[in-house]
Amino acid sequence: MGKSALRAAAILAVLVVAMAGAVALTLPWLVSTDIVRSSIERELGNFFGTDAELGGQTQVRIFPRPRTTLRDVTIAGPGGRAAPILTIESMEADIGLAGLVMGRPEFSNFRLVRPHLRLLVGQDGSIDWAAQSGRAGRLFRRAADAEGEMSGDALGSVVTAQGRITFERGDGTVIEDITAVDGQLNWPQLDAPLSLSAEAIWRGTAGSLAFNTQSPRAFFLNTPSETGLTVQSDAVALDFDGMANAGGPLFADGAMSFSTPSLQTLMTILGTDLTPGRALGEVALSGPVRLAQRRMRFEGLDITVDGNSGSGVLEIGISAQRAEPAVTGTLDFATLDIAAFLSAFIDLPQLVGDGPPSMADVATQISTDLRVSAAAATFGDLSLENLAATAQVSDEVAIFDIGDALAYGGHVQARLALSFAEGGRAEVILSGQDVDTAAIGEAFALPRALPRGRGNFSVTMHAPTTGPMRSGRTLDGMVSVEVRNGVMPGFGFGQLSGQRDIVRYFSLDMEAGGETFSSARIYGDIAEGLLTLKDTRIIYPDGEVRLEGIVTLSTGSLALTATAGPAIADATADNAGGEPAAPAEDLARFFVGGSWNRPFAAPVLLPMPGRDG
Repeated sequence: MGKSALRAAAILAVLVVAMAGAVALTLPWLVSTDIVRSSIERELGNFFGTDAELGGQTQVRIFPRPRTTLRDVTIAGPGGRAAPILTIESMEADIGLAGLVMGRPEFSNFRLVRPHLRLLVGQDGSIDWAAQSGRAGRLFRRAADAEGEMSGDALGSVVTAQGRITFERGDGTVIEDITAVDGQLNWPQLDAPLSLSAEAIWRGTAGSLAFNTQSPRAFFLNTPSETGLTVQSDAVALDFDGMANAGGPLFADGAMSFSTPSLQTLMTILGTDLTPGRALGEVALSGPVRLAQRRMRFEGLDITVDGNSGSGVLEIGISAQRAEPAVTGTLDFATLDIAAFLSAFIDLPQLVGDGPPSMADVATQISTDLRVSAAAATFGDLSLENLAATAQVSDEVAIFDIGDALAYGGHVQARLALSFAEGGRAEVILSGQDVDTAAIGEAFALPRALPRGRGNFSVTMHAPTTGPMRSGRTLDGMVSVEVRNGVMPGFGFGQLSGQRDIVRYFSLDMEAGGETFSSARIYGDIAEGLLTLKDTRIIYPDGEVRLEGIVTLSTGSLALTATAGPAIADATADNAGGEPAAPAEDLARFFVGGSWNRPFAAPVLLPMPGRDG
């Protein structure tokens, strides 16, 4: 290349640089901030369908890229609302250079500092997105009416810093307030997928949210769209992936997982009045879910409650007539803590303590009908297998049934029924068949004087729910125990009949191995906290022991008559055609006092010596 050509190229380069420099130096004076200001006011007003006002300064800078900064932005509320729908302390946006020079600027890549968005919530809890979103709403409605494609209006991305979102009623009542919102919305076009990621503080708890939907038009206009939602915080973790919409009655159909380290803490954050009878810990749910017509149903649910893992079907619904939710389902657990399960509905310490039984707030505000089974279950020191139980709670009534379970070699059943209406009663029913009463006695540290062997039992107790059940003064019911081939320490036939010649009281030996009886029957009625024993007989190979009298349930104190003899029958047995009564001289009668744990006896009637049989 010749020198002349090189010289020409150099001159051209210098001219280009000079022109660029001249444009760069003069462009800031060529750009009108008033045009930028009015254009962005028009764009914001058009988007939200209402008036926009910029109260502060408008700045435009060209380098390193054309960008504008606006302050004190106010978007008036739609429909004449007094409160603005959006206020922004400062807003930045990129400006297209060509449009800027031609006086028709286009904006993208918004950054909002301390924006405050106010959304109006209807009485039914729904949000009319179309009515509150101006141009987007009009395009949504037009696309829905035409059932066609939406326009390709460009929206771009929006970044927020220290934002705030308020949900309020038409009268200005604040329902929810989300603060410290730092997030990014990506929505290139109205007919393009939408994604949102944000961090915020809600009700004093910090958390993060990620949301995406493949068809925003469908999602916001009540047509299911492929949607994903993830919520993470110290109090809760939620993940959903499936079809959903939010433009009307909520609908969702997909896979969901939910977990919280403390259900009690989560309920406190949610501001509910649903307080369990104790502080429930970890709860985790996962499985297919369907939400429709105000009902959420889990099929193939995996559930963990305080370390008790199970599976089954669960449905949560809210009827239009009643505000409280209804929970129904069938759950199968590998292991289950029955006390923990009951404590979700009732104040269990009060029930077994000195206070009146009471239902937890959760039981009075949730209707429940659950079927529960477990391969292994515990209730305090009681161990159960193959448990089948139900829990039914409605209004002021709670019924908990153990239909059947294996325990201590036999079958057991139980019922706890509570009614808290005026004049309400509490009912406890316990029964067992072919159980090892010795094992039960050792597990629950029951008095050694009770019969120990294999047999059946039935206990029914009633009391008003206005007072403590344990005090016993208002307690009534019945007790029935039948045991075969066992022992009853202290009440052996040989032990009692061998004390015929003693004329003072003596202690009944509770530590001795005891004589083996062939059968023991204990029957009694409970009234005003007293157990009255009647027709209680312990049959030994050499004779029988009969017990009659009173046991105070609250203290275990005894006031009994023990009769030992070869063949004890009712006084009316002769007249009834039964066995003849044993002669009085063959009987040994004793008064038994003290308590079940430390009973003593004193002779009442001794045989008459020297009388012939």
